[in-house]
Amino acid sequence: MSGLFRIAAIGWVLLLAGCGGGAGDVDRADKTALQMDHVGCPDLSGAYAFNVPGERGVSYQGSMLLEFPVEDGNRVPAAQISGLIVQRQAHGLYDWHFLIDDARVMQQLGVIREFEKPRYREWYHLLSDPGRAAFIARNGEAAYTKRMTELGPRAEIVRTLRAGTDMVCRDGWLELPRAYGKPIRLTRGEDGSIIGESREISTVGVTVWCGDGCKDLPIPTGTFTGGLHWPRNDALHAWRPDDMRGRFVFQRPIDEIEAETAALQANQERSDALRYVSAQTIRKRIEALAPAGTVIDKVVVSDGKVHVRYTAPVADQDRLLAKISDPGSEHRGPQNVQHIVTSGHFDVRSVEFVLTDSPLVLRDAPPSYMETKAPEANAAPAPALAVLSVAPPEPPSAGFADAVTIRSRVGALFPAGSRITDVRYGGGTVTIVGEAGSNRSVSDGLRAIASQGSTPELLQIQALPGGFVRFEILLRRSALVTE
Repeated sequence: MSGLFRIAAIGWVLLLAGCGGGAGDVDRADKTALQMDHVGCPDLSGAYAFNVPGERGVSYQGSMLLEFPVEDGNRVPAAQISGLIVQRQAHGLYDWHFLIDDARVMQQLGVIREFEKPRYREWYHLLSDPGRAAFIARNGEAAYTKRMTELGPRAEIVRTLRAGTDMVCRDGWLELPRAYGKPIRLTRGEDGSIIGESREISTVGVTVWCGDGCKDLPIPTGTFTGGLHWPRNDALHAWRPDDMRGRFVFQRPIDEIEAETAALQANQERSDALRYVSAQTIRKRIEALAPAGTVIDKVVVSDGKVHVRYTAPVADQDRLLAKISDPGSEHRGPQNVQHIVTSGHFDVRSVEFVLTDSPLVLRDAPPSYMETKAPEANAAPAPALAVLSVAPPEPPSAGFADAVTIRSRVGALFPAGSRITDVRYGGGTVTIVGEAGSNRSVSDGLRAIASQGSTPELLQIQALPGGFVRFEILLRRSALVTE
């Protein structure tokens, strides 16, 4: 017990002998530079870097500087504030704009994109022309700025401080109250920065037993004057989308991507339905070829391919593959074959593969093949599509560029690996026919065409062997296709 009294006594003596100090290495500005108003508040107008002091600095605990509540119920901690803009509105009245750092703003933008899709879509299209120019032409520049601020992420937090209510001004110092201890005192430094000081208590941790383990009990050892320094930086401003250009690409609206993906998927499904018979018919044809003990687990038509999986005894795992194979063409037989071992079932194998040009899956399969390969499946033959007559190509309509020019212009807008194979004229329009490496490449090409002031219409997209797709796009009269 006597030991504890000695510790307390030492702490009390040190507390009484606490040291003082100034506001750091920067001296306070003179009276003229302070420009004190009628209630004694210094003019702190300007832009400043906002620093969170170290362990020997001013403590923000219990003050308005610790964290900043916002309308959605969240709180922005001081560590995510990058700057401060102070505006003196009247005697004893300030607006403080706390600037949120870029990382926090971009994080919030991602949340808006995912959970507030219409809001993000409007913001995204107002970000650049033609949406930006059209809005300004209708409503003016000020309305545009206001609307972008409403739609975009929160870039700053504004707090209004009034003398006598939110702060106290005394002798050229602005004092911010804290829930405990002395206030934080701020003023202007002679270099134009904001300097501050506060009375802080230093402690030492004494280990004590708390019943469930040892903990450090902070014991006061004295006081010191903490200091802070917010350097002047007139280049600071709230986050703006233009500041991110060159180092960040804003992502497209999710709902537009979803709609585009759905449209491409629908086109692909229509193309698959024209190319392949139904999955049920394919299953029947393959089952007719399957040896005893082989079970067809899955037949799915998607993405321009027929996906098949079956299970067979180890000794017979390749017999069905051999019956489906076509030595005359690698594309007419099974492709991307995988043999899968399932834990606990080492006596059987699962085999997965895809079919693209096999007569087993095509609507226009030759009858002779089906008779020899799978006569049982011929009881209900799939309907075949009649061959459409192809009209002779028309010459370029008046005012349209020649095919070579259009092919070059449009081809330059598609990703590498894509190519334009044909240009057709008719009815005052141009139809572009081409091949691309994926649906995504077609999508990128459509957007690039639209960016040139044209309105493309995707007429058809069809899967080709090797993962390629064939597409047809209708273009009406625009600068892209005219002379």
